[in-house]
Amino acid sequence: MKKKILSIALLGIMVLGVSVTVNAKSKHKYNRNVSSNSYIGVNRAMNIALKKVPGANSSHVKEIHLDRENGRMVYEGEIYYNGWEYEFDIDATTGVIVKWKVDRD
Repeated sequence: MKKKILSIALLGIMVLGVSVTVNAKSKHKYNRNVSSNSYIGVNRAMNIALKKVPGANSSHVKEIHLDRENGRMVYEGEIYYNGWEYEFDIDATTGVIVKWKVDRD
């Protein structure tokens, strides 16, 4: 009886170990094929955003950084120019603007 309980407990521990390992690998699955070298880069992202704000330049960009948003990598940033605040997310791989918000500063 003790042998049977021990066998079941060991089997349970093995199954738990395998499922934890598989789960840990699947969390990083989409990052395996995408290296940081395939991102457009912070300078290009900044230039994409600045093209939407005529007259603004890099000194008006107060923040820009790489972030994960809804499962994808984006450059998230803010531009302050001429009394307006522009918030944006730019897809880090394609350079497409996925969020653009304008508010009075």
